[in-house]
Amino acid sequence: MSLAIADLAWGHPLPGGSWRQLFEGFNLHCPAGQFVVVIGSNGSGKSTLLNLIAGSLRAGGGSVQLQGRELIGWPDHRRARLIGRVMQNPLDGTAPALTIAENLRLAECRRSSPFGRRGLFGGLHPGRADRRRYAALLEELGLPLADRLNTPVGQLSGGQRQTVSLVMASLGEPSLLLLDEHTAALDPRAEATVMALTDRLVERLGTTALMVTHSLEQALRHGDRLVMLQEGRLIGDWTAAERQHFTPATLRALYGSATVPPEPVSTPSSLSIP
Repeated sequence: MSLAIADLAWGHPLPGGSWRQLFEGFNLHCPAGQFVVVIGSNGSGKSTLLNLIAGSLRAGGGSVQLQGRELIGWPDHRRARLIGRVMQNPLDGTAPALTIAENLRLAECRRSSPFGRRGLFGGLHPGRADRRRYAALLEELGLPLADRLNTPVGQLSGGQRQTVSLVMASLGEPSLLLLDEHTAALDPRAEATVMALTDRLVERLGTTALMVTHSLEQALRHGDRLVMLQEGRLIGDWTAAERQHFTPATLRALYGSATVPPEPVSTPSSLSIP
């Protein structure tokens, strides 16, 4: 589904009684099925934007719509029926004492209704048919976890746990997928595994996706649109084709800028990087 953010406003108090207005009149439109990578310096509003979309933070004004459905005013648990999300910490988003199968079942219950079709506890324990579906899905996605459905998630490595979080977020075919630096806590090998799975899931679902990352290499390799935030403003917006003009060094040079070139640069040297 398409995501349309219009005139979004949000601020927060600062020590001493002053106020910081981070977002004011912020606009962003993502067509259905678009995979958008969001970058920017610390404090630019990347994770805050995802929190405002997910409902973890309450917007001070404006509109957030999924396929024309206004989400402002919805509690986060209601938005969770439409939105899948993966956080930075592999410990978030899963129940460590529950098995892989139970976590997947819990995710399905959360997506179908606030308490599942048969109630939260009645619907938590997966049946044989559920386990067959989960095993088939994990095999289809190339994850070596199909024979570990009875393993508590807390016994998995960080990378394995994050792959489970990704699969959980994708169950029920959410209208929007939010990825908040979901590889930042992983080693390079686990990061590569999780990003490969991310690409497969986004393509498989055909859903709209927003991925926040500090990795400029990821920003240049993944997604079909790249946007840059600075102090709650959208200062850069490039298609995948336009993004090919950049290198990690050229993107790094834009961090903290008030504005960026409106057109894609032809060569990295045109940004006058020393």
